Amino acid sequence: MTRPRNSQRGKVLPFRRGARRHPKWALGRPPGRPRHPLHNWRSRFGLGVAVLTLGAVVLPPVGDAVNGMVKPTDGCRVVGIIDGDTVRLLCSRSGVISGRVLGYDTPEKKARCLSEFIDALRATQHLRWMLWKSSKISTQTVGKDRYGRVLTKLSVDGSDVSERMIGTGLARRYDGGQRQSWCVEGFGGF
Repeated sequence: MTRPRNSQRGKVLPFRRGARRHPKWALGRPPGRPRHPLHNWRSRFGLGVAVLTLGAVVLPPVGDAVNGMVKPTDGCRVVGIIDGDTVRLLCSRSGVISGRVLGYDTPEKKARCLSEFIDALRATQHLRWMLWKSSKISTQTVGKDRYGRVLTKLSVDGSDVSERMIGTGLARRYDGGQRQSWCVEGFGGF
């Protein structure tokens, strides 16, 4: 057996597991069924994130509108929840308007710190859940505030919403005037 000359040695690619394939012989995937695009874990993860985002952003307002149209009510219908103390009302004479619920104050979503933002989301979801669980919603408009929102007394199943929100600790009593800060010291700010 003769050994190859040095000039031929450099042209031969040794075959071993994990060796790089020569681009001349790269033929792609073998023929057969094409792979489905969701077989890749990254595609499934992206789809899961998209579904969760859709569920968190789109479904609650749709649920609010359906709930407001289905539940029996006195006065205006509550068709949306903006935050823990502001609702969107559908009144027969004035159409869709923004209403400020009287008697309590909750943290704002346009927050100065992270703790206020988290508490605002909790208060909004609690009010939404309270309205979704109720069998009857009553609204009574009183006047307007300085932002043009209609001041509203809101009750569910005969009990005042403000008392229930204050009882959970997600709201404070409020009769107008200067708001207190909801930020917790050392929890982080924006």
